[in-house]
Amino acid sequence: MNKDSEQISIIIADDHKLFAEGLISMLSINNQYNIMYVPNGIDLIEKMKTINPHLILLDIKMPGMDGIEALSTIKKKKSNVKVIMLSTFSDVETINKCIYHGADAFLLKNVGIAELQHTINEVMNNNRTIASMLPKDYTIDNKYAYFSQTYKLTKREWEIIQLIKSSKTNQQISDELNLSIYTTETHRKNIMQKLKLKSPTALVRFIIDNEM
Repeated sequence: MNKDSEQISIIIADDHKLFAEGLISMLSINNQYNIMYVPNGIDLIEKMKTINPHLILLDIKMPGMDGIEALSTIKKKKSNVKVIMLSTFSDVETINKCIYHGADAFLLKNVGIAELQHTINEVMNNNRTIASMLPKDYTIDNKYAYFSQTYKLTKREWEIIQLIKSSKTNQQISDELNLSIYTTETHRKNIMQKLKLKSPTALVRFIIDNEM
């Protein structure tokens, strides 16, 4: 699909009608978008039975069925549909749940229309990484919370990842953490297995791409 020549069909799911109408008004200026609206997660799932949008802008806090439950349901049935989560909350637990259930992006509701449109374009062109989903104030500890939850990385494995990112050799990592070279190599193998990577080069690329 050529996103530059074909309209992008979007469903906005948000129980705050005033916010949704404002969003629709701003996005409608761009003729590239065909926009529909539902007020909650239950109606969204019902609408998805007959409509296959390219993208969903999904509020998290909604009555009946919240956005995270709706996200999980949609991704299980129609994983190709892109979903951008919109929220007033940026706590670690909320973001981790969104990423875990397959969100393609996470934005706070106070972002400008330009950033939203940029994110839509990035998502529709499959250019988003885990790192680019995270708010700018999502600290290294927050990132560890996500990666430990999603990939079951231990604190020691996370420390080793940080040293790999700094281009440290296995011997340098061993010296810095007071480990045997065998233990360091074992940790690296476990990290690659958990991240489902096949080579040291792939590991380094994963670390860089996801700004670990």
